[in-house]
Amino acid sequence: MSEGAVTMATEEETMTAAENGPREWAMRMLTPGHAVILDTETSDLDGSILEVAVIDAATGAVLLDTLVDPGDVQIHPAAAAVHGISAAQLIGAPGWPTVFSALAAVTVDRVVLAYNAEFDQSHSLDPLHLADTERWGCVMVKRSQAEGVEKNIRLDGAHRACGDAEAARTVLQGIADGPTGTPAPYSCA
Repeated sequence: MSEGAVTMATEEETMTAAENGPREWAMRMLTPGHAVILDTETSDLDGSILEVAVIDAATGAVLLDTLVDPGDVQIHPAAAAVHGISAAQLIGAPGWPTVFSALAAVTVDRVVLAYNAEFDQSHSLDPLHLADTERWGCVMVKRSQAEGVEKNIRLDGAHRACGDAEAARTVLQGIADGPTGTPAPYSCA
């Protein structure tokens, strides 16, 4: 192989690395119609979904924001202390099959982002498009890469699904804006 060929490959690799950097990734995710941001609140760390919200990554429009009736599942006191959701609040909420139909509809043909994608994906899997790990992206991982740290950075969210999805969008906008950018505040109530 010639020296020129080695140099060319290195330039291509560098270009590919730059195209896949956190800022470029975030800008792609903010392209209208490309991605949504999902967040869940659960009965325990590995428990049932109690609340799910999905917002449009580009616009911040709320596409889904609902409590979920988990049936006979008890809410762990430590989880309730974080998100504040009680069993009384879940009375009359739709069950998971109904919510999942709405969730599938608002996420179809979109990349699904979450602040801690591994956690939210583990609670949302089904034999439909949400089971495809290639369709998920993790804002927390990209934030850590953008800030040059190896640890996970906590999300300063509301600990409710819609507020946390909005907070994740603010982080995503900040990654896209670069180190000096100031993203718009989130507005979920």
